[in-house]
Amino acid sequence: MMEVGSRSTVRTIESICTIAGTKIPSVPPIPPDSVPNLESIRKVYDIAFAPGLDRLLETGQSKWFSHQGFPLLCADRTQLGYMLAYLTLVSNHAGTQIENATLASQEARVTWAMLELCIRPEHDGGEEADKLSLRCRALRAILTGEPFSTPTASISDFVHQEEAEPELKETALEKQLARRSEEFWKLVEAAAATQASSGIGLSPAAVRQCRPLLDGMENRDIVYSIMLLASGGNGDLTSERELAKRYLETQANGRATNQVFATISGMALRAFEA
Repeated sequence: MMEVGSRSTVRTIESICTIAGTKIPSVPPIPPDSVPNLESIRKVYDIAFAPGLDRLLETGQSKWFSHQGFPLLCADRTQLGYMLAYLTLVSNHAGTQIENATLASQEARVTWAMLELCIRPEHDGGEEADKLSLRCRALRAILTGEPFSTPTASISDFVHQEEAEPELKETALEKQLARRSEEFWKLVEAAAATQASSGIGLSPAAVRQCRPLLDGMENRDIVYSIMLLASGGNGDLTSERELAKRYLETQANGRATNQVFATISGMALRAFEA
């Protein structure tokens, strides 16, 4: 049984993605002049990944992953190979009722690789990508226990201001929702910055500040539950951590409204298992 909030000494994204006892599937080589099954890859990305990624990091009206992610994926032959290996596993297990651990592990690898498209150097920067990059790095730090710090202002910040894209028209309600989204993720980033390399975990006080901003949103419930597990043995959140574990279990086992949410929930459970 999982010991809620427990921590292993070393956690990497690969170890969190991988279910014990599974092997990494062989990755087919990608020819330099073409990509096999590119349309199938696009369809899977557009349907199974991009919408969930947009909801997870709350890209709002920009829908950054839906509009910007696929070209970045196409530019990386290694990630295309991983996606093809994933599609092969999906095809091999089509129609089976029993979940395949190797498939689930590869799905987690692909999901996280797609999530990190926003921090790849190939994109042209911009305020939206920078914002999403911070959110992604904070979530990674919470899952792995890595130290996290928010960057200080740089010259690129002023360049972005000069080259800012035209603002989309928003209603008063949309502006309020966007403001609460910004507030929630700033608190997530602040909480991620409270954990030290000693493995003590997140500050319970910092985690608790996020709760009033959950707003009944599934992605925030997932992120908050992960933060509770990451708070380790600190403070008085033991009962909440147990509830968070149960919530993530239900999400990973079919309650989640999309594949990305289910995958991230499963990764979190593996990250903090005994």
